[in-house]
Amino acid sequence: MTGVKIMKKLKGYYDRPLSAIDWSLFAFFGILCYFSFNQGLDLVHTGISSFAYLRGHFLDFYEYNKVIVGGNNYLPSTYIIYAIWNLPIHLLGLLNETNSKDSLLALYWFKLLPTLVYMASGYLVYRISLIFGLKHGIAKIAGFAFLTMPIGFFSQFIFGQYDIFTVFFMLLGLLFYYKKNILLFTVFMGIAVTFKYFPVLIFIPLLMLVEKDVFKIIKYSLILMLPLLLEVLIYLPSDAFRYGVFEFEANSYMFYATINLSSISLRIVIVLWILLAAYAYFTELKDDFSVIKWSIFFANIVTFLSFGLSMWHPQWLLFAVPFWVLGTMLSKKFDIFMVIEFMIMVFFILFTVNFFTNNVDQNMLNYGIFRDLIDGDINLKLTMANFFVFSKPDIIYSVFSSLLLVYVLFKHPKYQIEKAEDFELGTQGLLFMRMRFILGIGFFILPAFIILLLNLK
Repeated sequence: MTGVKIMKKLKGYYDRPLSAIDWSLFAFFGILCYFSFNQGLDLVHTGISSFAYLRGHFLDFYEYNKVIVGGNNYLPSTYIIYAIWNLPIHLLGLLNETNSKDSLLALYWFKLLPTLVYMASGYLVYRISLIFGLKHGIAKIAGFAFLTMPIGFFSQFIFGQYDIFTVFFMLLGLLFYYKKNILLFTVFMGIAVTFKYFPVLIFIPLLMLVEKDVFKIIKYSLILMLPLLLEVLIYLPSDAFRYGVFEFEANSYMFYATINLSSISLRIVIVLWILLAAYAYFTELKDDFSVIKWSIFFANIVTFLSFGLSMWHPQWLLFAVPFWVLGTMLSKKFDIFMVIEFMIMVFFILFTVNFFTNNVDQNMLNYGIFRDLIDGDINLKLTMANFFVFSKPDIIYSVFSSLLLVYVLFKHPKYQIEKAEDFELGTQGLLFMRMRFILGIGFFILPAFIILLLNLK
């Protein structure tokens, strides 16, 4: 086959609507990364912790696990969901606290649950897009764009954690928000908060955008905190709970950005977030589509405050992905946002492999299916930071933050479509969406597998 014919076939693929080829490529990369990578044993640690509930340790959960796994840092919700997931294999005697620690079977079983929730979250993005008024075919593209967003895909299939639980319940909340059911919006966002605290930052501006009655704002805010308060009050007498959850250092990462004022420091993120919430409150909107556009814009700004002005763990950025995608689906410039998403992924990876060296890089192959083929320490001969050469985390993070600011700032309603039916992909939209996925994921896995080949027994 000549080069011209190959190019014509490729062009034919990139011009066509979503097809079995797209889903096959997603499945291929998903399966490859699912079995090849994982970041340490945090996932196994959580899965093992959940067996305490299955053994009847309800009120002494945290004390019991302090002996078994060294302690727990999260509220009960995550462990309860895993206890339910692990119930069949527990009853069959297939896995327990002892035989799960170094078992690939246990790792892949624990990883399967958040992967399924990830797929369900893609469906919720599709449903929310339909509520926006986007056409059925465009809504399907929105769901696919969520599933193939490189940073989100990295978080789920390569890093391998369970932040998707927060995202799933947050998306359920959004679904009811756009159905104008504020109570259910609040309830599901409250459940999401029991997994990770990020949804609070989204909830307040979105609530104040549509609710101007101060007493109702207070009422819904209290309802939001009820699930969290319930879990805290149950375990508050536990020393292991208070130390593991309240002393967890990662909880304060987003407040590190400061302006020093003599003997005190001004926390930039807190100031800007309060300003954003006030802006939402004083914004008066006349129609439902304006609420959609402004709410997604405010949510995108929150993601910049959380990840453009704050320190983060790589898997946390999954929290931002649905807002990024929904914002892009309302934009007049779909194609250029696909390009920016690829660039953000590039600098995300460059920062990650330089800042989390020998941890969130080629080292994740040590916890996958190829671990027994590795000769010695995979981190000794060549690291991904060395592979990419450029190793200035401050500069890399600055570029990443700048790209993210551009990415969210130009999702202002001024640059969004006037009506849902106005959305158009453009001639290069699907091409750029597919390329940002393949090239974005390839930017990480190709160097990782090159290093693997250099370290085979």
